Amino acid sequence: MANIVVIEDHPPVLKLLSTLCRSQGHEVMAFDNGRAGLDAIREMNPDVVLVDRRLGDIDGLDVMRDAREASPATRFVMVSACSETRDIVTAIRRGACDYVTKPFQAEEIYSAVDRALTEPANPPPTSRQKLIILCPKKAA
Repeated sequence: MANIVVIEDHPPVLKLLSTLCRSQGHEVMAFDNGRAGLDAIREMNPDVVLVDRRLGDIDGLDVMRDAREASPATRFVMVSACSETRDIVTAIRRGACDYVTKPFQAEEIYSAVDRALTEPANPPPTSRQKLIILCPKKAA
């Protein structure tokens, strides 16, 4: 069982993500804005954070950046409607261990959380490291 923070400004998606994580036996704290979620991360040092890329009050990338200082062992999974390669690369370079695009299947969330909990924590790549992202082909 892990401690998970979910930060999502769209209530139905927030509820769904929270329910999916709880169904796997995790303790979940859910927040509908980035600043409250960031405060919680600083206070509780969760194992995993699921964070929306575009929140109403703060960018999800900024949440990750600011939270890393207070909670360096926390793993981040970016959840976003943006599926542009540029956004995915930016999130990974800034420290996300996974990127799930909306709409998503429950299994995608389960897999992302499992990977975040089992893979060793790595700092974001430095500017001299190469970042390679393999994107599976989606059926048309």
